[in-house]
Amino acid sequence: MKVAREGLIFYLPSLLAFLLTLLLGWWPVSLFFLLLSAAFLFFFRDPNRQPPAGDNLVLSPADGQVIKIEDFSSHPDLAGSGKVVSIFLSLLDVHFTRSPFSARVQKVDYQPGRFFPAYREEASSQNESSSLLLQGERGSVFLKQMVGVAARRIKCYVKPGDLVSAGQKIGLMYFGSRVDLYLPGQVELKIGLNQKVRGGLTVIGEWRDESQN
Repeated sequence: MKVAREGLIFYLPSLLAFLLTLLLGWWPVSLFFLLLSAAFLFFFRDPNRQPPAGDNLVLSPADGQVIKIEDFSSHPDLAGSGKVVSIFLSLLDVHFTRSPFSARVQKVDYQPGRFFPAYREEASSQNESSSLLLQGERGSVFLKQMVGVAARRIKCYVKPGDLVSAGQKIGLMYFGSRVDLYLPGQVELKIGLNQKVRGGLTVIGEWRDESQN
């Protein structure tokens, strides 16, 4: 099983602690560190993903559950109205974020903030976050990664000007978090509230053909 390199600072110390306590014969303690090591390996797992083909597809940027689908009338980085889709990541979900389609990174913006539970409404505006504006051939989307009570770190793998492909890993959030995806009106949603989605695999929406608008 492939594991994110960022997990090394978590599972290697716990693995060493397991070996040390095992040598000392501290069985209950060694069992605890063995389980802790396994938990870190599971959390930082990095599964291979083969995105579905189609240049009109908008893929889920993360694994998790859709907890909100709402209209927005305006956004400072997008033209016109659209919909925002919020995905909550539990501790059991893969925590990589992925590009929803092939695009150029127009902007990356990190904002310090608070650590409300990621599923709460105020998390969207007040929690620590990292936002990306992605410009594709058919239009732009705005992606916001937020940490919660347990998650305290966001790693961004891209910078302005980078080209990313659909399903490419663009970030990692540590220990429970949320992603808000702002989609323009040209995108027709293909998912529903409370649906489970998988990053780089589940189709969130499709760009409408301009001739149909």
